[in-house]
Amino acid sequence: AEWYSLDRDAQIELATNHLSWEKLMKWDFDMFEVSKLSNGRPLLFVGWAILASPHSQYIMEQTLSEGGKKGGSINNDNISSADRKGYKFLDIYKIPPKCMIDFLRGIEDRYVQDNPYHNNIHAADVLQTTHSFLEEMGGKYLDNNMKKESSASSTMTLQMFSILVGAAIHDVGHPGYNNAFQSNSFSQTALTYNDNSVLENFHTSLAFQMILGDNGNSDWNIFQNMEPNDFMKCKRLITEAILGTDLTFHFSNLEGVKNLVPSASRRDNDNDDNEDDYSWKVMSFLMHMADISNLGKRRAISTQWTDRVLLEFFRQGDKEKELGLPISPLCNRDTTSRPDSQIGFINYIIRPSFEILKDHLPLLGTVVLPLVEGNFHFW
Repeated sequence: AEWYSLDRDAQIELATNHLSWEKLMKWDFDMFEVSKLSNGRPLLFVGWAILASPHSQYIMEQTLSEGGKKGGSINNDNISSADRKGYKFLDIYKIPPKCMIDFLRGIEDRYVQDNPYHNNIHAADVLQTTHSFLEEMGGKYLDNNMKKESSASSTMTLQMFSILVGAAIHDVGHPGYNNAFQSNSFSQTALTYNDNSVLENFHTSLAFQMILGDNGNSDWNIFQNMEPNDFMKCKRLITEAILGTDLTFHFSNLEGVKNLVPSASRRDNDNDDNEDDYSWKVMSFLMHMADISNLGKRRAISTQWTDRVLLEFFRQGDKEKELGLPISPLCNRDTTSRPDSQIGFINYIIRPSFEILKDHLPLLGTVVLPLVEGNFHFW
């Protein structure tokens, strides 16, 4: 309904310059513009375009060819998926199109819009960035593996579905106050999860409660037709990926990626289990990096994210001061230096991580790291 309610100019702009398969793969993607064009629904539109591909692209093409009016429905009778690029998750896992749309709409509604940073725009951005990592920068490796088994039984397909769904839900319900605040304030969430990856556990639990509903009967249950064993694997992978976004584990996970043998040296390895383990470790770390990739984007986009994250941090610092709690790092508006905060994050987190990842995805060295260096020199 949201797509058909847009005016024709917005439909054309979105379909042509943002949500086509080719545009979705680009690193240079402006999620703020998509949010404006979609009337504040970036996660619904980007999630639909990625997770429902190539069906979603077909619907957009049909709409534009029919003058913006509601056209064909998404089904296998009016689309030849084999001739179109996309993940084909709706076909592989027998997900009703309406269910996918309802899932994305429901998840987006539970992101807190008043958060300057941890909101639906950030969720959509992490999803698109993860997709960009998978398809543009790791495309050849992933395509070669998916061609082996483009079916529900393919471990690679299940991993990709899991990591993309995980990206969409990874911060759902975020209150705008981080783990340190939760623990120091003895919040109910911190008490529930015993101060262990408090928000990451909360996001995962909330998302699955929403998706499954009572006895798996939710209208949002995108797993409803999945084989039980595949669902259990998918749930485990999604949980693992979201818990991996906790910065507490960044350096240990980075060390794990550092010790992996790059895929170029593994092509002749016949051990599928080793290949699957390798691909998942790289994918899950890529989603974590997508979550903190803002300083690897072009400056006009990156600085907007910097302003937003510091605004949210300072809001937390104000609340901590009000409650007499220790003020968390980077949350004191009176002492935090914007340039120093960004330079430090690049030096200690962003640059070292992408330097290691470029051994696995070489284009990171030519596309992302130059942008990181440009932002470093700017700050």
